[in-house]
Amino acid sequence: MAQVILITVGAAAFEFTVTDKDYNKFVDSISGGKSVLPAYNLLSATVKNEQHAKLKGLVTDGENNPKASLVMEIVQIITEEFTSDLPAVVKTPTSSATSSKETDMSNS
Repeated sequence: MAQVILITVGAAAFEFTVTDKDYNKFVDSISGGKSVLPAYNLLSATVKNEQHAKLKGLVTDGENNPKASLVMEIVQIITEEFTSDLPAVVKTPTSSATSSKETDMSNS
């Protein structure tokens, strides 16, 4: 399912259409420790086609290198919006009674 996320950068508004496939590709790409280029690729792949050139002009320098802080700030907003409807995940603590029984059984 695709989610449309609207973000304003300076005076320009951009529309990003992000799918699970797009976001999963981004997450898989950053697992190697590098994040700016995968983040830039996510923005490039998901921005509305007509807005691609304008976005590129804002988030890259004169040599087409991504401006890291700006790219990451936009991706942070996309991440917050894209994952906002996911359920909370919390580790359930084990009770001390269960832990005591397991300890007693292992000592038998």
